[in-house]
Amino acid sequence: MTLFDHRPVLMEDGPVRFAVLGSLTTADDDGVAVVVGGAKPRTLLAVLLLEANRTVPLDTVMAALWGETPPPTATASLHNHVARLRRSLRDADGTRLRTMNRGLELRVDEGELDRHVFEKQVRRAQEARSRGDWETAERDARTALALWRGAPFADVPALVGHPALTFLQEQRLQALECRYEALLHLDRLDGLAAELGVLVKEHPFRETLHRQLILVLGRTDRQAEALAVFGALRRTLIEELGVDPGPAVQDAHREVLRGTAVRHGEPPAPAWTPASPSRLAQLPAAPAGFVGRAEHIAEIRSALEPDRSHTALAVISGMPGVGKTGLALHIAEQLKHAFPDGQLYLNLHGATPGVAPLAPSDALAALLHGLGVDARRIPCDVAVGSALLRSALAPTRTLLVLDDAASVSQVRPLLPAGAGCAVLLTSRKPLATLGASTHVRLDPLPPQDSALLLERASGRSWAESDAGPVADLAALCGHLPLALRVCAARLRSRRTLPVRKLAERLARQEDRLDHLELEDLSVRRSLTAAHEALLGSGDPRDGDAARALALIGALDLPEYGTPLMATAMHSTEGRAEQALDRLVEVALLQEAGWGRYVPHDLVRDFARELGGGNAGAVERSLRWYEERLARCAAILRPGRGRAPEQPGDGTAFTDAAAALAWGDAEAANLLFLAGSGAHGRLGPTRTVELIHALFPYLHDRGRAQDLERLTRRAITLARAGGDGAAEARALGQLASAHYSVGHVRQALLLLDEAVELSEHLRDDAARMRHLGNRAALLRELGRGAEARTTLARCLALRPATLTRTEEAVLLGHQGYVAELTDPRVALSFHRRSRELAREAGSTVIEQVALCNAGRAHLTLGEPAQAIGSFDEALRVMESGAAHWNAERETRLGRAQALRALGRLGAAREACGALLEEATARGDSYGRGLAEHELGHVLRALGDEQAALTRWLGALSALDGTDAQVLPELRTLTAPTHLRSW
Repeated sequence: MTLFDHRPVLMEDGPVRFAVLGSLTTADDDGVAVVVGGAKPRTLLAVLLLEANRTVPLDTVMAALWGETPPPTATASLHNHVARLRRSLRDADGTRLRTMNRGLELRVDEGELDRHVFEKQVRRAQEARSRGDWETAERDARTALALWRGAPFADVPALVGHPALTFLQEQRLQALECRYEALLHLDRLDGLAAELGVLVKEHPFRETLHRQLILVLGRTDRQAEALAVFGALRRTLIEELGVDPGPAVQDAHREVLRGTAVRHGEPPAPAWTPASPSRLAQLPAAPAGFVGRAEHIAEIRSALEPDRSHTALAVISGMPGVGKTGLALHIAEQLKHAFPDGQLYLNLHGATPGVAPLAPSDALAALLHGLGVDARRIPCDVAVGSALLRSALAPTRTLLVLDDAASVSQVRPLLPAGAGCAVLLTSRKPLATLGASTHVRLDPLPPQDSALLLERASGRSWAESDAGPVADLAALCGHLPLALRVCAARLRSRRTLPVRKLAERLARQEDRLDHLELEDLSVRRSLTAAHEALLGSGDPRDGDAARALALIGALDLPEYGTPLMATAMHSTEGRAEQALDRLVEVALLQEAGWGRYVPHDLVRDFARELGGGNAGAVERSLRWYEERLARCAAILRPGRGRAPEQPGDGTAFTDAAAALAWGDAEAANLLFLAGSGAHGRLGPTRTVELIHALFPYLHDRGRAQDLERLTRRAITLARAGGDGAAEARALGQLASAHYSVGHVRQALLLLDEAVELSEHLRDDAARMRHLGNRAALLRELGRGAEARTTLARCLALRPATLTRTEEAVLLGHQGYVAELTDPRVALSFHRRSRELAREAGSTVIEQVALCNAGRAHLTLGEPAQAIGSFDEALRVMESGAAHWNAERETRLGRAQALRALGRLGAAREACGALLEEATARGDSYGRGLAEHELGHVLRALGDEQAALTRWLGALSALDGTDAQVLPELRTLTAPTHLRSW
């Protein structure tokens, strides 16, 4: 069909034809499209077509193209746009688009502009209506309406709200009213109720359309609906305008009340007759080989089976492919005995690929038809249809299975009210406002059930050697029933296909979804339907959610939070949170915790396919992590290096506790980006910097294993890139990781290497830091002379000026080394270190200084003063910014001080708390130290056997470390020592 299918009759002349009733299009005499490219030339053409054959002032043209304040170049640009438009219209001589005095004029011949033809046809239809020529009126109105393709100039934003467009919309409504009036007089009523039903919702105050709908319903034996339409109109007019319906509508209302003869002399159709004498049985077959879900089955059956005073409703929700329909049908099959009047089933197509969700009116029609209601008596009004459904079901015991619901508004009109009925509803959304008797949100199957489903659905029996590959295959399917059934179907259809080979295919991430598609089963299609539903809903929040899913695939991180997504989307946190919550609602994301979201593995694969073309968002997100982590490190280690500028957008960390809390929330992603799992997306240099910035957080949280893994990676990357400074820094950090788990000698070797490298690089500041830490390690090993020599080398490198934090660290080293010879002098160093750390705002150094002071008091035999220092350290830690090494030593020292004071109950309690915390953190070194001290407390309490058990546990935990207590432990647990007890 050409651009104007009415052309042979109405548009004989003119080389170019213009269509504006819809998007703006042009075509030549043969119907071939004439392309007018560029937004400005198209706007220019639209403005001129609004006033075709009239001069349009230049000011009007300028305002349409550039608004009220055109740029200085507007005149020159307009000349260019006019020239482009002339070329598009093949108007080289300027006879069609003419330049007039102070304006432009577009010549349009008769029949060339669909708007002119439309207005002419509407006038003819109205003239025929006024003389009672209903056949002509209907034909001319239909011809006019055939030209209407949508809102006039739909693709020209500059004309939105223009009075001429409002006038055209009004003319369309007049043409529709004229045609419906003619059809009423001609008694051609088929299909009119549906058309008019849509229009009265769009135009709730237009009385003519309401009158026509009332008459159509009344004359097709749908008096109840007609009266409902009149009542709704009357309420609207009174509430909104304070008036009653006009005389014409009142006359139509009286006609319905009097009753109208049935058309063509047909007898009235009965309102409802049973579909058949047999029991309703619409349920599809339940899935074969169903496994698991025993708890959910019991919960739903207990909600639906018993006698009750109202309809029972059970909702099953969950992600695509999780087995919602299968579970519903399985339960419905089991419940047949409880519903002797049968089962109704309806697929509401809430997420069927390529199929729009069923409208409530259509769903009601399907259910009423299944109950035997005559098609001619099925109402188009949802409220009337819903009432009829409730009436039909009220005296029955019927089970309704409503599958794949799209929304609450789709479902609510379909719910019965009778006490004997029950509804089993499935949806990707929780539909929480329905007030269900029970709501089950399905998760993927447990591994054991997944393996059993593969076995039953594939028809195979697994050998013992198949256990591993079957478990791998189930895991690669994400334990999702749909994916498992696809794989089972492949195994059933290809008997020679080994499970191991199929698992190897699915292990290839890039084409996993290709292997999870077979005939009518497809994980990708199921997920695509959910994504397309978001894209096509028209709700901006759904559009944001669809975009967020693509960004999730592009970022490809372990989990997602609102601030990260706001950064990726370049939007507000509120809008990002709405998008993430929406993805949770439609079961494309799961909540891992408050404000943290993770996709299922197969959703993650699907999101990766959507994620292309988002390089800018990915880079923006990576920079966000780098900047925030740098601020976190600066807060945790104030005074060390240049701190990044704090933003003014409320994202700065207020204190160390806030920085650590952020690190806790983002740890999974930060470790992923810094580790090998991210496949080096940051590049070697940025990865090394990220690991460096991560060090304070990981160190203070006591994550020694992560520290060791990442610092080894940083050393490898730095060496490969020839970055000696980064290598030396990473060596020092790896030494710290070894020290945290008691491997002091290994830490010392690494520091020796770092010192040598810093000396080679002539980096005195780095060498000073490494030598200070080396002195502390030598003191830990009891090598006092070497410790003092190393400390002297460290202090010799001290620059003229130091930050308070750096000064506090050096004082701490001096005090720690001095403890071997003069604990009282050491105490003065620790006190000064604490003062400087507090002035600098460095809670970590303050905690270390207080802990060291407590240790010095213990050495001096002052347990009461030691407890004071330890308690002060713990108060500092209560801010949430606890440094685990310092916390561990503080709690241990406090327990020792309590034992020295004879407060054995409190000491045992302190040891137990430390032991519990160290075990929870996976810190075997801390656990061993706690058990060693707890053994001494228990022996002091007289429980020698319990003490021995603790010491044996401590020896096991500390064996292989450089713990100072190891010699004592070996003595305490030696057989000869035990015999002496």
